Amino acid sequence: MKKIKNLVVASRLKKDLVERRTKLYRIAFSWCHNASLADDLVQDTMLKAMKNASSLRSYATLDTWLYRILHNSWHDYLRVKGRNVELHDVHDDASPDHVDVFQQRQIVDRVRAAIDQLPMTLREVITLADFAGFSYAEIADIVDIPIGTVMSRLYRARQNLKEKLLDLAGDENMPVKLMRVK
Repeated sequence: MKKIKNLVVASRLKKDLVERRTKLYRIAFSWCHNASLADDLVQDTMLKAMKNASSLRSYATLDTWLYRILHNSWHDYLRVKGRNVELHDVHDDASPDHVDVFQQRQIVDRVRAAIDQLPMTLREVITLADFAGFSYAEIADIVDIPIGTVMSRLYRARQNLKEKLLDLAGDENMPVKLMRVK
C-alpha cells in the first residue's frame, strides 16, 4: 500500500514540476543571464526536488520549497565559480516588425540593463517579488532572511531601479513609467 501511495505522490510531484518549469527558468535566467546555465539550474532544482520529495511538508508550500532549492542551486554555482562570476547578456537577434515592438524591446532592454546593475542580493529579491509574484514571507523563506530585510532590500532595489531608469531616459523623448507588477 505504501508503494502505491509513493507512486501517486511521485506522479503528482512530477506533474507539478513540469507545470512550474517555465517560471523557474525565467527566474533562473533573470539571475544568471545565460540560457544554458538557467536550464542547468532548473534541471538541478527538479532533480533535487524529486530526490528529496519526502522532505516536502505540505503541497501548499511547494512553490516556496522549489524556489528555495533553485536559490540554493544558484548560490552553490556561485560558490564553485567564485564571487566574481562574469555574467553576459543574451540578445535576441530577431528584428522588430513594428515601431511599437521596437520601442517595447528598448524598454525591456533598459529595464534588464538596470536590473543587471543591481547587486545580487537586491536582484534576487526584486525578481522573486515582482517577476515571480511571491509574498514577503515566501521570499524570506526562499532567501533565508528576515521579512524586514526582504522589505528593505525590495525598497532599495526599486529606488535604485527608479533612479537608473530615469537616468537612462535622460533627454530622450521616451517616457519612463514605473509601476509595480504583481
